[in-house]
Amino acid sequence: MSRGAHAAHANRSARNARNARNTRTRRQPQQAWNVAAPNAGDGGRAGGYGTRATFAAPRLMFLNALRAELCKASSLKSTYVLLIINALLLPVGSALMAWAMAFLMSLDPATGTTTDDPQPVAESYMWGSASAFVPTCLLVTGILGVMAVTVEYSSSTIQSSLTANPRRVMFLNAKTLVTAALAFVSSLVGLLLAWAAAYALLSPVGMTPLSDGEHALPWVSILGGALLLTAMAVLGVGLGGLCRSTMGGVFALVGLLIIVPSALSMASLAGDRFAWLQSVARCLPDQAASNVLTAGVDVVVSSSSTNVSIDVGSADAIAETTVAATPETSGLFEPTWWQSGLILLAWVVVAYAIGAIVVRRSDVK
Repeated sequence: MSRGAHAAHANRSARNARNARNTRTRRQPQQAWNVAAPNAGDGGRAGGYGTRATFAAPRLMFLNALRAELCKASSLKSTYVLLIINALLLPVGSALMAWAMAFLMSLDPATGTTTDDPQPVAESYMWGSASAFVPTCLLVTGILGVMAVTVEYSSSTIQSSLTANPRRVMFLNAKTLVTAALAFVSSLVGLLLAWAAAYALLSPVGMTPLSDGEHALPWVSILGGALLLTAMAVLGVGLGGLCRSTMGGVFALVGLLIIVPSALSMASLAGDRFAWLQSVARCLPDQAASNVLTAGVDVVVSSSSTNVSIDVGSADAIAETTVAATPETSGLFEPTWWQSGLILLAWVVVAYAIGAIVVRRSDVK
């Protein structure tokens, strides 16, 4: 063999060796994957591995979506601010009402001076004081629900969120569940503190026990109040999905809880023709929640009336004047406390369903 042919043969051998090493290097990960997945047809014998293993992508589970939404909710400052406001407003309002009633019961009706023997307060009033600020806090938890959705659109993180979880209904359900859980915990803590504050201020005055028909009042005031605030947070999520704007969602919530009830109340005073608007107002979320909290009990200030004298003639005159000044209300719809609970539930379901439909079908931009 000539020197030139020998050199060409050596170069070809070197290239073949390099190509073989490169081929082994490229195939090494594939072989490693294949070792992890033997063929089922050869019983797992050595050398019986497939040419390429297939691996399924990890499934998108609802628990992972919950974990992601909890992480996002805990990273927002507005979440902490609204939860703290909700937990503090409840005991503050309860303490104010309980202190005012304790001060009133310590006054002598004849002279207006403080007495050493105040009149006892019914225990039902204590539970009414504990849940007195629940209608006010409906706005707070409602804003919490609105911002849980709209902050995604205002910060443009909705695109990355739906890229990670393209199932929009699962995405919204996970966000709703996290928001509802946070609202429930905050409300329950606030109502327990409200009960403690009311009891501390009214127990020195003295309280008469609950009657047979009032034993559901503690459960409705504490647990029912927390559930009402949680339901309003879910309704806020629906409004946030519907409006996809923080300003629009909050304005819709304020209109539903404040503006529309006030307008209906003023319009119902225009005459007997508009008295039916009172029935519509009773079906709105704020009045429905207030009616639920009563649990069908008329909260009284005091169970003792020994120090109060009533002139029957004056009482009849006042009653006749009141009837003459009040529009005719016969035939109007007056829901019971549990019917009001069903009405509020209907509001929540309808608002959330509409919000979910809009989130599912609308563009994220």
